[in-house]
Amino acid sequence: MTVKTYPPAPKHLRAACAHPQGHLTSHGSRATLQAYLDDGLVYRNDADGYRLPAETAQAHGVGPYVITGAGRRAILNESQLAAIDSADEDGALRNVSWPTAAALARLALVEYRDATGTPQPTDGDDGRTGPKYRPFLTTAGVEAARASKPQP
Repeated sequence: MTVKTYPPAPKHLRAACAHPQGHLTSHGSRATLQAYLDDGLVYRNDADGYRLPAETAQAHGVGPYVITGAGRRAILNESQLAAIDSADEDGALRNVSWPTAAALARLALVEYRDATGTPQPTDGDDGRTGPKYRPFLTTAGVEAARASKPQP
């Protein structure tokens, strides 16, 4: 018996999550892409910049497919979901393990900031003193966190 993973071919969504504009750079088969569209994991715009319905996005869309907050959530494991869902109002992650924070940073859902709020490339751990900078949700991370809550 084989176990079907969801979403199909998640490596494509992981790459889109890490892409600076959230573009899906590859998607596998047309069926996989349609599954992404039908499930709201990605979208595509028309020539005027309006989001197309999933049924017509492949045939009439213009430009790249873009990952949604739901698409970002679909590739996260339980500890990663718990971390982004427990962020404070200011977007700071509390009590998150360094492997989880590092994985979220690789997916561009988290950035490290110093005490003045300036983004840093890493957590600043030199292997002796521990992390110097705290993880905060990026705009994409906030979008993923909001995707779990009903929108008004």
